[in-house]
Amino acid sequence: MAPIEEAADALLGHADIADALLLSDEARWNQTAADWAVFVDHGEVFGVRAGGRLVATAAILPYGGFGWVSMVLVTADWRRRGLASRLMNRCIAALRARGCAALLDATPEGALVYGQLGFRSQCGMARWRGMGLGGVSGQSVTKKAVSDGLREAIAATDRVDILARDGQIFGGDRGFLLENFLGRPGTVAIGEGGSFVITRQGRRATQIGPLIAGSDAEARNLLEAALAMISGPVILDVLDAGAGLNPVLEKHGFDAFRGFERMVLGRNGLPSQPAALMVAAGPEFG
Repeated sequence: MAPIEEAADALLGHADIADALLLSDEARWNQTAADWAVFVDHGEVFGVRAGGRLVATAAILPYGGFGWVSMVLVTADWRRRGLASRLMNRCIAALRARGCAALLDATPEGALVYGQLGFRSQCGMARWRGMGLGGVSGQSVTKKAVSDGLREAIAATDRVDILARDGQIFGGDRGFLLENFLGRPGTVAIGEGGSFVITRQGRRATQIGPLIAGSDAEARNLLEAALAMISGPVILDVLDAGAGLNPVLEKHGFDAFRGFERMVLGRNGLPSQPAALMVAAGPEFG
């Protein structure tokens, strides 16, 4: 193993995405090259290279008055050598330089470390996994895809409405992120009124989220409709506000296999209207 002195910091760009993807693949995360590109294009990705190899990463994604810290990855043979803390400090400093508070979604183990840096837990989140119920393709929910009770309630959601509603509930401008999702092959957005859900293709599973809804009933309708359109593995990250979705997931054989804590640094509480944000876009995106 190379000595720690040979580990050099680097600011990563598009040419580094293939190497970064190796790290997220090693961790068996669901990010794609397109996800990494979002951080390169709209945030900053910090890395550490040793012996010509990318051995660690961390990234920020600013959303206005706050930003997300994510993609904290260290390859197996370089762990416990201070690289994650080194990169976290770079992320915090970079957000502060932009005048942004820092938010992140941490595993219970990570929350202990981030708590020492001043982060405070605000709510929980559970990652669920299971299988889709359908396999109907297309950009809207069809009569074949959903039950009679959903046929009239669910319709294709206008892109402008999605962006406006997300900004209102999430509390930051991440229109660039949702536009990116919506422009990808296989992405589907469905909704009714001010409620919507987006599904997109991930590296290992279809990812459901974000899901924003004004009530548990609306959220359950959207989730059922989304699941009816997906075949194959599915993952979604349900925040505490979305606990009303848990019975639906359990009914369809999903299991909650990983917990997270949503944490903040540099502000009091979560932005805007967290009670309506029921499923996250993912721990990396908020």
